[in-house]
Amino acid sequence: MEKKVLLLSQYFPPDINAASFRINDLYNALQKLEFDVTVVTTYPQKTAVEEIQEVDNIQRIELEKVNKKSFINYVKNYFGFMFKSMFYSLYRLRKERYGYIIVTSPPLFVALGGLIVSFFKRSKLVIDIRDVWPDSAVSAGMLKRGGLLYKITKIIERFLYKKADVITCVSNPMRNYIYKESIHSNIHVLYNGISPATINSELQPTNKGHSEKITIGYAGNIGIVQNMNVILKAAQFLPQESKFEFLIIGDGIELKKLKENAEEFDLRNIKFTGALPKNEVLTKLENVDLLFFSLIEDPVFEKTIPSKLFDYLLNNKPIITSIKGEGKDILNELGCALFFDPSNPKSLVNALVEYENNKDFYDEASITNREYVIKNYNREEGFVQFLSQL
Repeated sequence: MEKKVLLLSQYFPPDINAASFRINDLYNALQKLEFDVTVVTTYPQKTAVEEIQEVDNIQRIELEKVNKKSFINYVKNYFGFMFKSMFYSLYRLRKERYGYIIVTSPPLFVALGGLIVSFFKRSKLVIDIRDVWPDSAVSAGMLKRGGLLYKITKIIERFLYKKADVITCVSNPMRNYIYKESIHSNIHVLYNGISPATINSELQPTNKGHSEKITIGYAGNIGIVQNMNVILKAAQFLPQESKFEFLIIGDGIELKKLKENAEEFDLRNIKFTGALPKNEVLTKLENVDLLFFSLIEDPVFEKTIPSKLFDYLLNNKPIITSIKGEGKDILNELGCALFFDPSNPKSLVNALVEYENNKDFYDEASITNREYVIKNYNREEGFVQFLSQL
């Protein structure tokens, strides 16, 4: 029974998001170690049901799709998965016994459902924490700190930390936070890192030609947390004939507003592509000079390391970022990054000028990024090492 695992996750391939990629590597590591794994998940938001390949050990629960992206709708969706996954696990899988129930949070409610399932099945509970919730929901503007729902979810968070048999998380500051909240001794750091599929992809040849322009590229979600508005504010301090141009790849709730503001201020040095296939994204990023990412100013984000950091390191390009915490320590060790204050657009401009004046230095400092991240942050290998100790 110890080798039997029930994995509860609201995100799973073919979902295209960081949570899905992380859980997929966990699933692959479990299979590599010959665990008997059953996954209870749901259907992706943006993939037609008929396009999903059915697999016997992957059970999908149908939920109503979130069309209007409000916090209440998301909570209803989270609760829907919590109750349906509990029902499926306790009724449809009632004859099955598992050594471990593994759940991934956020959403926090999935972990609560996992705790109830583990109680009735007399299994050990492993909770994988990707984000500190509900604090990260407050930072994203989805929840009010000090409100009733915040207080309730905060109680649930601490309760789950204390009840879990094993906790995994994505950074050392997050581990320290969880320990203070729970005095839990069995906490393991499993960095987001990079997946083998990404490692095996080859660097695309650069085809920028002899352009004197300095291109700053971003690829990913465009939401409140990503703080993309700092680019627009910084661009207003640059003359139209400046060498700097920005390439923004991706989609999200803030994209429409950003495009409208860029047009309003006649910011011709900013180009939006929208969402693109992964191969096109990789090609475009190979032809930029600097890779950009930012987060809004909030202590909660110092507890995590965005998965984008590891993805960017694979490109052997300098990085310009406002990241703090352990992620900043990694970049400082490599010497390949320029930092700015996320609340001060002029500091972003100053960092760009610093790069322009010392371009050769930063380009040279970045040529070992890929080798470094492959050697130290292979996500699936990290999961294999952890699971081998269970």
